[in-house]
Amino acid sequence: MITFINNFYFRAFLFLLACLLAGISSLNIYISEKLPEAQEIREIELQVPLKIFTADNKLIGEFGEKRRSALKFDEIPSYFVKAVLAAEDDNFFNHSGVSYSGLIRSVLRLLISGEVQGGGSTITMQVAGNYLTGRDVNLFRKIKDIFLAYRLERIYNKKEIFEFYVNRIFLGNRAYGIASASEVYYGASIKDLNLAQWAMIAGLPKAPSSMNPLINPRRALIRRNWILTRMLDLGSIHKEQFDLAIKAPISATYHGLVSETNAPYLAETIRRFMVSEYGLDAYKEGLKVYTTIDSELQNQAVAALKKGLETYDKRHGFRFPENYAEVFPENFFVEDLEYRLNLIAESKSLPLGISEVLEDEPLENIYRLLMNITTTDNKFPALVVSVQNDFVALSGDRTVHKMAWSSDLSWARPYINEDQRGPKPKSYSELLKEGDLVWLEKDKIKSSISLTQIPEVQGSIVAMDPKSGGVKALVGGYDFFLSKYNRATQSSFLLGSNYKPFLYASALDAGLTASTLINDAPIVFEDKALEDKWRPRNASGRFYGPTRLREALLQSINLVSIRLLRQVGIERVRKYSENFGFKLDELNSDLSLALGTASLSPIKNASAYSVFANGGKAVEPYFITKIVDRTGEVIFQKEEPETKQVIDARIAFIIQDILQEAAKRGTAKKISELGRGDLAGKTGTTNEAESTWFTGFNEFLVTTVWVGFDQPKSLGNREFGSSTALPIWLDFMRSNIDFLPRNKNLPPNGIVSIKIDKKTGMKLESNSGNSIFEYYLEEYLPE
Repeated sequence: MITFINNFYFRAFLFLLACLLAGISSLNIYISEKLPEAQEIREIELQVPLKIFTADNKLIGEFGEKRRSALKFDEIPSYFVKAVLAAEDDNFFNHSGVSYSGLIRSVLRLLISGEVQGGGSTITMQVAGNYLTGRDVNLFRKIKDIFLAYRLERIYNKKEIFEFYVNRIFLGNRAYGIASASEVYYGASIKDLNLAQWAMIAGLPKAPSSMNPLINPRRALIRRNWILTRMLDLGSIHKEQFDLAIKAPISATYHGLVSETNAPYLAETIRRFMVSEYGLDAYKEGLKVYTTIDSELQNQAVAALKKGLETYDKRHGFRFPENYAEVFPENFFVEDLEYRLNLIAESKSLPLGISEVLEDEPLENIYRLLMNITTTDNKFPALVVSVQNDFVALSGDRTVHKMAWSSDLSWARPYINEDQRGPKPKSYSELLKEGDLVWLEKDKIKSSISLTQIPEVQGSIVAMDPKSGGVKALVGGYDFFLSKYNRATQSSFLLGSNYKPFLYASALDAGLTASTLINDAPIVFEDKALEDKWRPRNASGRFYGPTRLREALLQSINLVSIRLLRQVGIERVRKYSENFGFKLDELNSDLSLALGTASLSPIKNASAYSVFANGGKAVEPYFITKIVDRTGEVIFQKEEPETKQVIDARIAFIIQDILQEAAKRGTAKKISELGRGDLAGKTGTTNEAESTWFTGFNEFLVTTVWVGFDQPKSLGNREFGSSTALPIWLDFMRSNIDFLPRNKNLPPNGIVSIKIDKKTGMKLESNSGNSIFEYYLEEYLPE
């Protein structure tokens, strides 16, 4: 009887075992038909953002929904590997892809809750889910992950699987992969972090939002400390390391793109081009765009433009700020300063980064206002809490700034208009009111903070190689993050006197010479194309009588230029101007053209002047040299730039020679500060100084600077291209002049230099006190 019972149970056990094995086999066959191949992981192309680089391989910009950089296992710090294992899968290097204890825990949770929950997955199973089966949490996906994990372990080694994991995992704030996460949270490479920071990142895969140190620092800290404790228990770290790391404060702060070159206007221009050419896939295909930009020239251009615009702005006084007293709590300004500071101190004890905290925050409206204002470089907004001889202000990071009166604020005379300022202030109470929104500036060298303001005036600078057309530097405004409008490429501005070299080149083409005399005297025009009688005048208010064209151009004499235009012919000049890139229908058909009513964008103006610098040859400006895909294959390569001879090389030489003299004793004479005789330049100022320019060049670099307002208005009746744009150009060149090759200054064939009388422009046979040498086209020699 006992034998029969034993045989029965044994046969039942064998039957159940056979059923189980048959079930597993059937399940394996069924699931295998629905599983992707594990080898496909190598073929899966991760979304990698578009990246833009300078000519010297410095990062300019990055665009794409997912910030990602891939690392090899040997590039990952060993303590970070240990932190990940402690957090996710401490037996990773020993199991075959599945943790049976983890599976048992998952089954128990299923039996208790009746729901399939996350957890219990090894790193290999997570790789299977992240790459191949999707993110849905259900029983069928869990089973697929198990089968795939076994396959992965047969095909790839542990280091490769770990690479797959850390390079794809989402870690919050657009960061995919640990390399991007270290940049986003700490602004540094993963290898440069410390143990506490590695543990913080290792804790993010479990809940990249709810355990994010920027969103929920308290929960992130708990998770980090748990991982450190696990590492200690596992013997991954020593007690001394643990004690040091566990006491470390949360040091994570948001770091945007870490660009190596300050060229956001150019980056945005290229982004738009790439989307137009490649569609939205440009954001995720890992394309790398290499540009013509020189990182040193670019950074110097940004600095020079900022300095110049701020100098102009302060020269015109302090604009009274907007007042936001209404965002402060009721009766805030009725109470004394001690009460106000105590209220601020209480708010400072609340953790930053938790939006829910602000709901019961008495200073909620203040912080919301300040946090929504875009900051710029070392300048930040603050609200005035108290003002007397000195003042107290509160910034968005909840810092109280106490500002004593300083003699450095002598610039802050109240602005009345562009030509008038009020008296010098003696205290802050003459400038500010409680509740005013002010801008403060941090001096990193002196470690001090002072009152400042954001300029309303705008500007642009473009530097290009006149031989190739490659743009070496481009800045489209004071600050991209305050105004993304690119004035270098998207706007055309009146040229004023910056147009005159094109007019004078046209005159030389018509047979006039640099010594041709034109009378500089008062004149009244009754031009039918103009609304009323026109009485043009010179900027100096003086008249010089008969004047050689060379002298008229280098001194930028208006009345000579007008008479010259009339003599050469408006239509001839308009047609000739097309050689420099002007469009015929955009050029006025009246005598005002002589004073620069033509418009160009800064980049087109630089291109136009490159004709003079390049021996009469025109080139198209360009930014992109090559585009490389994620595999390193070049999918676009800029061909050798084409040049076209658009004007006589001899005319280009004579105009350049005149403008070199202008740099010594004409309107651009400040250039002589650089100690270079090969630099040429021309200022430009429109009527009422609504638009001001300076363009300077030699045969290796053309740089143009524009200064004005977005909504045209006068810069002031004492402002000219020489006072606004030229100082910016000088600052830019001063930093780079030692690296700029010199002109050879060799006249082309067909140029003759003869001695003339500088008063009459007539040829001289012998020396005299009035003799000078002048260049001529050989067919137009004077008698």
